[in-house]
Amino acid sequence: MMATYYAAVPMIPVYCQEIGVTGSRIGIVLTAMSITTVLFRPFAGYILDNFNRYRVYILFLALFCLPFLGFAVTTSFVLLVALRLYMGLVYSVCGSATMTLAGDVLPSSKVRLGVNRFALTVSLGMAAGPFVGIQVQSHISSKLSFLMLFAFAVIALICVSFCKIKYPKMERKNFLLLMLFINRRSPLCSI
Repeated sequence: MMATYYAAVPMIPVYCQEIGVTGSRIGIVLTAMSITTVLFRPFAGYILDNFNRYRVYILFLALFCLPFLGFAVTTSFVLLVALRLYMGLVYSVCGSATMTLAGDVLPSSKVRLGVNRFALTVSLGMAAGPFVGIQVQSHISSKLSFLMLFAFAVIALICVSFCKIKYPKMERKNFLLLMLFINRRSPLCSI
């Protein structure tokens, strides 16, 4: 999942130029995802803490596949921004869930080693993704490149769906906007 995201990062500006989106508008397309990722991250934490993390991850990973299809067919600046906003929302849950799930499935004696190794694979995806994206895009059309990223994301979804992680029934806490931004052990939580 992370490699497909990072592969798309250098492809999007090239694609924007191909369809006539230039200058600061490319920056808007690229920044849109960061905005929703940051704004939705606290809500992602609430969702992951109060629902079955594995099922939430599977759902949001499936939703993460869709923007790559969207990039392959859209030629509108507004739709590109909308796709990136959507992608940021979905990525905020997927990005938070991956490390959390890794910690959840490991035996307690192996959590530190396992999460360190998992973080290394994320970093490798971050390093290799842009190179792979540019190489793919330099040999085939941008639209076909996005279709390939869609296929890679679907493969990731299929692989994750073979993992069967069982969670106990979650006790859901009431949703309070203030709780998203403060430490639950803080004296403010008793307000």
